[in-house]
Amino acid sequence: MKMSGWKGLKYSRCALFLAVLSTFFLNISVAETNHKDELVLRPAMISSKVTQSLLLDLAVQGESLAAVGERGHVILSKDNGRSWMQSPTPVTIMLTGVAMPDQNNLFVVGHEGLIMHSGDAGKTWEVQYGNPYVPAKEGAEDDAFGGGDPRAGAPLLDVWFKDANHGFALGAYGALLHTQDGGKSWEDWSDRMDNEDQWHLNALATEDKELLYIVGEKGMIFRSLDGGESWQTLESPYDGSLFGVLVGPGRDEVMVFGLQGKIYRSTNRGDSWVQVNSPTDNSLMGGTFLDGRNVVLVGNNGVILYSRDGGNSFDMQQMKDRLSITAIQRNAEGRLVMVGQAGVRLASPAMK
Repeated sequence: MKMSGWKGLKYSRCALFLAVLSTFFLNISVAETNHKDELVLRPAMISSKVTQSLLLDLAVQGESLAAVGERGHVILSKDNGRSWMQSPTPVTIMLTGVAMPDQNNLFVVGHEGLIMHSGDAGKTWEVQYGNPYVPAKEGAEDDAFGGGDPRAGAPLLDVWFKDANHGFALGAYGALLHTQDGGKSWEDWSDRMDNEDQWHLNALATEDKELLYIVGEKGMIFRSLDGGESWQTLESPYDGSLFGVLVGPGRDEVMVFGLQGKIYRSTNRGDSWVQVNSPTDNSLMGGTFLDGRNVVLVGNNGVILYSRDGGNSFDMQQMKDRLSITAIQRNAEGRLVMVGQAGVRLASPAMK
């Protein structure tokens, strides 16, 4: 089943909370032009309750953390998540992903094909890329894809940087953008994947910056052995949407997870897969490894799964408020930081 339209963010990250979804099934060639000048820019409102707003992704770099979410919100912490301040962004667009390759550089992606960069730890921002939906001019034939581009107005869903210069942004309709100059220019690398049907790409993960994995809807799993220069399509154990991927704890081990609580593990870099017995049918959206072989996954309805054996088996806890969790990271102190429908939360690990 091809996932419903572009407003289903991360793509169930926003579908967890937003029910405004449209369904598109056309296969149309994709434009590569950067339309950032056509974005409608409005500064995000500074809010005292920003840490309680919908947040969708989280990045950690030393004692610094960054989280992003609705209404152009970016929040930053310099003390491992104990306190937060809002960064003044130039947009009110839903933000879906964040990468922090070092203490100064932040890259953020979101709806409207948005890519933003800060080179001063969030004090100021530059819009690097955009692809908004622009209605046809009067007298011209309009369509749902903004002049024949299915990605017009659609979100980018994840972003990853190897260093301050080299990175990827990925998202709806198979979008895969690459930069080698810190985002000053972005190239469309989606044709390097065998993804003719333009299935949405939801998440990228790596441990060594050379062995990369991307997962998406329709169970798509891609692997790169050369830092993203080329991509192989792996045989998938599942034909539903995958929302997350973790590499580890061993270098050849990888775990994918997603719709209806499905979890699969591989010990040979994705050449074969084993389904893990999942204690939930709630969709799983994010995860992280702790010390050794301990792993935590989070998802819809406040679900938290934890494993002490590298992901071979899981137990479940659930937040009392049942509010969905979209991302989780471990800070420099070893505590868990979660973001989602309730905003940002700081907790101790569920296991030692």
